[in-house]
Amino acid sequence: MQIPLDSNPSSSNLLILIDGHAIVHRAFRGISAQGNNLTVSTTGEDVTGVYGFLTILFRSLMEWKPSHCIVTFDTPKPTFRHLEFPEYKAQRAETPQELKPQFGRVREIMESFQVPVFSLDGYEADDLIGTISKQAEENGLSTVILTGDRDTFQLITNKTKVDLGSNSRDRKLYGEAELIDRYGGLTADQQTDFKALLGDNSDNIPGVPRVGEKRAIGLLSSYYNLEGIYKNLDEIHPPSVKASLAEHESRAFSNRELMTIMREVPIQVDFEKAKFDNFSISDVIESLTQLEFNSLIDRIPRPNSDTNNEENPIAISKAVIDDTNNYICVDTESKLQDLTIALNQATKIAFDTETTNINPMLAQLVGISLSVKSGEAWYVPVGHTEGTQLNINHVLTTLIPILNQKTTELCAHNANYDLMVLSNYGIHINTLSFDTMIAAHLLGHNSIGLKNLSQSILGIEMQPISELIGTGKKQILFSEVPIEVAFKYASADSDCTFRLWEHFEDKIQSSYANKIMHQIEMPLIPVILEMQTNGITLQTSDLEIMSKELEHELEILQSSIISFAGHEINVNSPSQLSEVLFNELELPKTKKTKTGYSTDANSLEFLKNTHPIIEQILNYRELSKLKSTYVDALPSMINPKTDRIHTSYNQTGSITGRMSSSDPNLQNIPVRTERGRKVRSAFIAPDSDTILFAADYSQIELRVLAHLSQDPGLLNAFHNGEDIHSSTASLMFDVALTDVTSEMRRIAKVLNFGVIYGLSAHGITQQTGFSREEGNNFIQTYFSKYPGIQNYLEEIKQFTREKQYVETLLGRRRYVPEINASNFNVRSAAERISINMPIQGTAADIMKLAMIRVYESLIKTTLQSKILMQVHDELVFEVPTNELEELKSIVVTEMPSAMELDVELKVETKQGQSWGAME
Repeated sequence: MQIPLDSNPSSSNLLILIDGHAIVHRAFRGISAQGNNLTVSTTGEDVTGVYGFLTILFRSLMEWKPSHCIVTFDTPKPTFRHLEFPEYKAQRAETPQELKPQFGRVREIMESFQVPVFSLDGYEADDLIGTISKQAEENGLSTVILTGDRDTFQLITNKTKVDLGSNSRDRKLYGEAELIDRYGGLTADQQTDFKALLGDNSDNIPGVPRVGEKRAIGLLSSYYNLEGIYKNLDEIHPPSVKASLAEHESRAFSNRELMTIMREVPIQVDFEKAKFDNFSISDVIESLTQLEFNSLIDRIPRPNSDTNNEENPIAISKAVIDDTNNYICVDTESKLQDLTIALNQATKIAFDTETTNINPMLAQLVGISLSVKSGEAWYVPVGHTEGTQLNINHVLTTLIPILNQKTTELCAHNANYDLMVLSNYGIHINTLSFDTMIAAHLLGHNSIGLKNLSQSILGIEMQPISELIGTGKKQILFSEVPIEVAFKYASADSDCTFRLWEHFEDKIQSSYANKIMHQIEMPLIPVILEMQTNGITLQTSDLEIMSKELEHELEILQSSIISFAGHEINVNSPSQLSEVLFNELELPKTKKTKTGYSTDANSLEFLKNTHPIIEQILNYRELSKLKSTYVDALPSMINPKTDRIHTSYNQTGSITGRMSSSDPNLQNIPVRTERGRKVRSAFIAPDSDTILFAADYSQIELRVLAHLSQDPGLLNAFHNGEDIHSSTASLMFDVALTDVTSEMRRIAKVLNFGVIYGLSAHGITQQTGFSREEGNNFIQTYFSKYPGIQNYLEEIKQFTREKQYVETLLGRRRYVPEINASNFNVRSAAERISINMPIQGTAADIMKLAMIRVYESLIKTTLQSKILMQVHDELVFEVPTNELEELKSIVVTEMPSAMELDVELKVETKQGQSWGAME
């Protein structure tokens, strides 16, 4: 929308005047109401209002292309209106705590734009707007006021208009004609009289009773203003309106005084300094990237001037990365010698590999890029299909000894991948000291890919890989990319990694993440590489038999579901199932989706007892997922070179610190069902002289909870070696330990683990079958028996409210700004996170420390035993039978010693020929 100010407006004399306070407030409320608050991932700072303000500002600047720009703000101090009328705005809720700092953030960003910001104690932003728009007219400028406040309608002239509304739906530009049309012929001069009669609920100003908008327009159309109305009061009908006007005459005139915008505030604007042509785009990019407003960088408005010769930000970014003068393609022996000299002189080297496959176990090395200084890089091609390049073995034997020098520090982005690729060639790097992807994750960044971070932190837009290798069926291997094209792309990878290293190193060192980075995450990388390289043997014949059995069971279940439905349906179609369940069988409706009512697992569990078809659908889905995800898929994942399954571990897979795995995802193989155990049984020892050995932390999260809460009952139960669920049941049901039944223990177990995940009566009801009232009673009884736990939960929630983050015992941090959200559901979810994170995160830290300790103990021995997998709280090893006792001794010594708590970290062990059949 852009409505001209006059018949032929010139943007060379147009001021956009912004009510910063109103726009920030409105943006914050609008986004927050949808539960979509934005936060800076590294600090947890809420920047919802800042983002909304900038979105509206950028849109308006692009539409109006003004020559000048000014922003105004209220101040916290009372104005002359508060002094004259103490009830003024008294009903307004206090500004949310998370919003208060955002006004300062907007000011900082406006400084980067060189946009003047005005505020003055004793006056509102509207008064400043009135004064500035008047001075603008006197200086030959037209003005567009950007606001959400209709009070500014009184400022409209032939040179001043009001852009009202923050979104495209309700936006409208008001000039003189639009105002007259909207208010039945009333002009800007009559707006204060009009508002005086109506009052303003938002400002807590009562109007004249019995005078609504239509009557007010009629009165002012006849008598022009308040003076005219009261001069001709005897003529006014009906009598009730006349009486009300007479009774509230002083209120009407007082209201007009309160609602009249001051136009003589003691400020003087230097409009030269308000010209929107005097800012550095790089400064603006820096201010936006600090708040992770990456999506706004492309939308930075251009100044309406030819005096600023900077290119647009993306062009600048590309210029930085496309400056290949300091990128060198090492395709001759002399260049390789130059590279070795540079590497020998460097103490810090960033490196990256280019390969043929995203699976490192199957990838072939195409090239290596290295950087020792920001803006400089080398690319050594060794596996391209065409072009001049050096022999791969010669390159590796030349470079690797230099990279492994004790005086050298190495850095990579996702080092796990690069080191796995090099290990395929028998190369082991021992000098890795930093991983920029892990650093970004620990500091709270959400998008931690190299290209994302380069854009958000460095302001550099890197070339997408798709521009080199294509997509879909036409995609080629990186080895097929011409070297003269590939070397620029590859060099940028190590160059940006080096720049990010410089950025993150000091931040990590001076932050809470330093201990986690250097005592856990970096020492863990060799352990992960070892597990990924070792892999595990898979017995495929058992899975083939199981696949046929599942196929038969699925056919039976499908027939049963169709029988209940009464006609043929696609059991795998949620929309068809929704139609059958809720329209044809008329079962209780679940949450609404775009295609009908939800048939997801949670919804169907809720309907479990309403119809036998539900049980059949749940069983069908469970078996279908097991078959497709594991039974049929696992054999295809066997590496042809090693004849083993090699999962990939991700250190940055969870914000709590837990690792995830993929290809296959070992974490999700069912453990409590018979079929899940059958799948696990397919993971076997390779021969009869070898055995699988597993060590599992017993109830580690509850032990962490006991330490954190210092609850005497929980501590005593662990100190006495009691079964914690039986102990809880004994307290809950007031029976002796020996009299605890299996059902009592089951309920106690639900409660114990429910604490960790944010206990609620609804959750208890779902898991136990109790009524909501019974669930509430059980929760109250539980906390009466374990008061230390309840105190801890309240303390941790309060800590999170104040700090807006929560942390593990070792300081791993998660920001939870949503805990102060006004939306109940958003706030409740944040409270559950604040409860769970310290417990689950500390347990994850303990497991990682244990892995490091066990691995470092193993490499000091001559044992052939291998660490194969980490799944939840369990480590799995492959052990020659004659080494079992020695390995067991190492494991049961190191795992309980990983962290000192006020309760013992108990480890349970078992062994067997397969993962699913251990004793």
